[in-house]
Amino acid sequence: MGGKRQVRVAMHLRRVDVDGPDGEPVTLSYPGMLLTGYEDDRKVCERWIPLGGEPSVPDDERLIEALHAAMRWQNHAEECP
Repeated sequence: MGGKRQVRVAMHLRRVDVDGPDGEPVTLSYPGMLLTGYEDDRKVCERWIPLGGEPSVPDDERLIEALHAAMRWQNHAEECP
């Protein structure tokens, strides 16, 4: 594909339903950043990166890597991140 590419960045709360210790369903929430790639206004990929309340150096490195890959993809330099 060689169409117009865009990357949208948004804060996103990922929710996961699990069984709690008493067997009752519990919903856990994880804050993160959602990178969504669009080509010709059609969503073609997305990547979610967790963001904790106390980010670490590895968290920062993972975010920088994801943003770098997304920008390269937007300029047709690599595959969907």
